[in-house]
Amino acid sequence: MFKVKGLLIIFNLLFLAARPVLAIVNPLAAANNRFGIHILEPDDLLPAANLVNTQGGDWGYVTLIIRQNDRNLEKWQTVFDQLRRLHLIPIVRLATVAEKNYWIKPDLQDIGVWVDFLNALNWVIKNRYLILFNEPNHALEWENQLDPSEYAAIVKQFQQQLKSASADFFILPAGFDTAAPNSAVSMSAVNYWRKMYQADPTIFTLFDGWNSHSYPNPDFSGSPSATGFGSLQSYLAEFNYLKSFGLRPDLPIFISETGWTHKDGHILGTSDPDSGALSDFYAQAFTQIWIQPNLVAVTPFILNYPDNPFSQFSWQIPHSQEFYPHYYRVASLVKTAGQPTQIHASQLVKADIPQSLVDSSRYQFKLQFKNTGQSIWNPADFSLAVSGNFPPDLIKASSVSATEPGQTAEFTLSLITPPIHNSYLFGFQLVFKDGPFGEKFAPEVVVVPPPTLIAKVKLLFKKSVSAADLKLLVYDADNQLVTKLPLAIASGQSQPTPLYNLIPNQIYRFVILKPFYLPRQSIARLNSDQTEIIFKPLLPFDLNKDQRLSLADFFFWLKF
Repeated sequence: MFKVKGLLIIFNLLFLAARPVLAIVNPLAAANNRFGIHILEPDDLLPAANLVNTQGGDWGYVTLIIRQNDRNLEKWQTVFDQLRRLHLIPIVRLATVAEKNYWIKPDLQDIGVWVDFLNALNWVIKNRYLILFNEPNHALEWENQLDPSEYAAIVKQFQQQLKSASADFFILPAGFDTAAPNSAVSMSAVNYWRKMYQADPTIFTLFDGWNSHSYPNPDFSGSPSATGFGSLQSYLAEFNYLKSFGLRPDLPIFISETGWTHKDGHILGTSDPDSGALSDFYAQAFTQIWIQPNLVAVTPFILNYPDNPFSQFSWQIPHSQEFYPHYYRVASLVKTAGQPTQIHASQLVKADIPQSLVDSSRYQFKLQFKNTGQSIWNPADFSLAVSGNFPPDLIKASSVSATEPGQTAEFTLSLITPPIHNSYLFGFQLVFKDGPFGEKFAPEVVVVPPPTLIAKVKLLFKKSVSAADLKLLVYDADNQLVTKLPLAIASGQSQPTPLYNLIPNQIYRFVILKPFYLPRQSIARLNSDQTEIIFKPLLPFDLNKDQRLSLADFFFWLKF
């Protein structure tokens, strides 16, 4: 029944119009660091970065596995965020769960759950590299079965649904064991591929890249210079064979598994070379063999596997913080600083720029943008660009602080308004290097003449006030002093006094000061033309001139 349903699905899909994949980017169109490593646990991320991002290298690769019983969004988003911080590009291999001594095969009904989970993650870079399971030409990897047609059907369903969710998914096939024989428990890779093609002639056109397990056989102990299937260059033989089945010869290549078995750093096998051979083999492979122009990543198996069944592949000494010599040798090799494409996006969350400002004044305003993309903003590559017809020499934006996806960056705008009364159009937008991205904020601001203030002041015990020793302090809603100026009073009130550095139609706290008098304050809205403020009578009780009433004033009075 399952196979009948599968065949019906395949039959229907063959008649669906192919959806063009436009969103993935060529990973080799920019500088690329092909050095990588296969890891088992998130705790291995830092030593992985110390291996692949050394000697000029940046943005190396890690292959990691997500099992269907471990689809914890919070956990894996935390892992992806750490990958982002360490500049590591994930190649994610999907896995089911082990049952008895084999892995169960994927369930068609579970594809939607996979897609929803994978699409909910904020990936590290634009390309979402996905490997669809592992070595299905071994029965133990496919529920004790060898079924190329079923694997092809599963691949097509995954490809269709993943691409419908996001064209950024970069689909890679399972790596195949090209040294496997035809037997009751395995099928040669070429026979498996041929049967996949017979089941679906379009199957090899669905992949965005090719994934290879190019192990140095026999016994994972072969010479690095060997060629053909079952060698470090198996991927070349795979391409040569599959080009007649529709596999594009220019597809990007990913070697997600490779490497030698060893014992305490000595290569296993009949020759058992000296302990330095393993380091030499890897150095030769990375510098002389894995050098094809379309080779994107090589992630040897495995960084840290302390126990059976794969401890003989481990680069880290079991149950230790130390590594075998070949780890340090590969870390010492010269590498490339990769420049993968990331999605840069932002959303304006706060802007306090008013509609009108006073001429010849100094202001500071805040803009907040939320990082809704993949990149971590930093002051070296990201900035807030200011455009419009406002004089560029009169405005300056602060630099960006380190801002991860989901966080908010606050920018301070410092500007001086020109003396000319005019309308100005601003444009504020984040840029990565020279490329703008995200939401643009484009307010229009009118520069107006300064509003004036008439202050009416009385002194206790005096009928009429005329004084030139008063001061006016103005505080904003955040209790920050924004302006301070001398004030003269004649017959109880000041002349209309122009106020600069303030914003018309906003509420301020106005404070009047006079020596030996306690301060008086009034909270009022600053009108755009003229504002009249009547202060309560000033009390002559500040004898020590500290602007507050205390015992100190009494003791000061006693001295006289």
